[in-house]
Amino acid sequence: MLIRNCTITVAFVFILAGCSAQTVWVKPGAGTEEFNQAKYACLQQGQQPYSIAVANRYGGSASGGMTTNPALYSACMEAGGWALIDNAQATSPEYAAAIKQINDDNRALCRKPEYYPYYAWAPCAARDATAGQLSDRSHITAAEKTIFEKLTTELNDLNARVIAAHRQYNAKSGEALARNIEQARATADILRQEYLAGRITRGDYNRRRRDIVIGLDAEAIRILQGT
Repeated sequence: MLIRNCTITVAFVFILAGCSAQTVWVKPGAGTEEFNQAKYACLQQGQQPYSIAVANRYGGSASGGMTTNPALYSACMEAGGWALIDNAQATSPEYAAAIKQINDDNRALCRKPEYYPYYAWAPCAARDATAGQLSDRSHITAAEKTIFEKLTTELNDLNARVIAAHRQYNAKSGEALARNIEQARATADILRQEYLAGRITRGDYNRRRRDIVIGLDAEAIRILQGT
């Protein structure tokens, strides 16, 4: 969980693959850069003109400008998948550092040349699957199996580190977050075996991978909000 600029991000890596505020914005899997982009866009959308006029027996004055409508800003953030949660979830700097390193390692993994054959048809982030990737009717090749299995091993290691960080540093919600990932991993393992066996297409794999991550994120938000 990355704590910075009053936002928390929860890292979920899949082969599917100090702030004084009382509340913070959270989006599973998002990083600080994505939060900053969302914040800027929603501030722009939430802008409204205002005008103030004052008059008394000595005369009058008027002024105007632009201000942010909090309701519009919140609606924009929520539409982008962000949720406002209790800042009590934001815990130690060690927690933040651990999750940041995992996020960085995952991004580096997506850029490894040896895994280009996989990421040529499967997005690094499951939610980013394109229409073409979701409709791909091709199946796994013999040459791809070795690459796929090696990448799976590396991503499983990252997942294990995320689970350990939640349990070590988040006394309030860490266990629930860890179990959420473990359950999703079990479903992802079934999906991986089906793809390796050639029973489903790349498009089927990408679609179900995306659905698993969407469900994982939704449950994480529920856990963090305490609902």
